[in-house]
Amino acid sequence: MKNNAWLIGIAVAVCGGCASMEQPAAHAASPPAVAKSQPTPPLAPIAGTQLDQKNTEDVRYSDALKAYPVNRYVDPNDPNVMHEGHVVYRRESSAAWNLNPNAPTVVPLGPALAVADPAKQPNPLPAELEQKMAEQNQLMASLIEQNESLAKQLAKLNGEIAEMRAKQSSFAATEEKK
Repeated sequence: MKNNAWLIGIAVAVCGGCASMEQPAAHAASPPAVAKSQPTPPLAPIAGTQLDQKNTEDVRYSDALKAYPVNRYVDPNDPNVMHEGHVVYRRESSAAWNLNPNAPTVVPLGPALAVADPAKQPNPLPAELEQKMAEQNQLMASLIEQNESLAKQLAKLNGEIAEMRAKQSSFAATEEKK
């Protein structure tokens, strides 16, 4: 029994070894050669990438830091300690968003770029809507003109009514005297 187990172990090892030695021939296709003379086109920025320094300042203000050189001084809390001259850095203002950019800002929004220029806004209205608005403006101008002429006529009629009442009251006063 011991000898049979030993023979089985050797057979398994030899058969397993033969199978593992056999490697399939893999024919990997080599990548196509890229011509060195042709420049590759720049890739469009993708979301999550960093902006360059100029565009970063148009989107967000960075911290304002100032350095203050300090000469030797005696520690105010312990007169036995003297501090050697060094530089103290202080943050004057913290980072904040730039809500009023004055230059076009390019912000990566994925595969496409958006240019935000507050000075140039595209015409959002179609031509048909602009035509309707022009017609409405002309109609409004004619209505204002009619309103002014009617106001003049109304003032004239009010003047005539006042004259008639004045004549009527004077006529009534002369009739009473008789």
